[in-house]
Amino acid sequence: MPGEPPKTHQRIFAEDVLPDLFHTTPEQFLALLNRDGTRFLYFYWETAGKSLPAEARAGPFGLNYVFPRLWRKDAAAALILLPKPASEGEAYFSALVYRPYRRLLLVSDTTAVFNLEMAPGGTRLVSWTHRGEREELQAGVEPAQEAFFQAVLDQVRD
Repeated sequence: MPGEPPKTHQRIFAEDVLPDLFHTTPEQFLALLNRDGTRFLYFYWETAGKSLPAEARAGPFGLNYVFPRLWRKDAAAALILLPKPASEGEAYFSALVYRPYRRLLLVSDTTAVFNLEMAPGGTRLVSWTHRGEREELQAGVEPAQEAFFQAVLDQVRD
């Protein structure tokens, strides 16, 4: 959008890199994360910052992941713990949910990506679609890992 400040390193990673990688190849993404862990995330963190001037790049301190338990055995999720947000729009967490059982005849709704963003006066839960579109879902989710993941489960559980 015109007049909008340029995206930060953290926002490029959470809004562009993670959703694109996950929506495109969820099984491979989860397998690489499981095998290479933070090395995998750090590589893509560095990739996200390559288009930025050196002074705009941020370190990955705090970048980590967990594989939370889900309501179904044929679903998987990764919860990405992001570096602490420093400005509005940056995210605390990303949740990447893979539900291969949702493959329908002509439509595939197998992946979902959610971020918990810092917002004026609190937080907002957003999703990132396969087309890179941002959808605001809920305001006021506590910026804690458990509260965020519960809000995500409320969105995807079927």
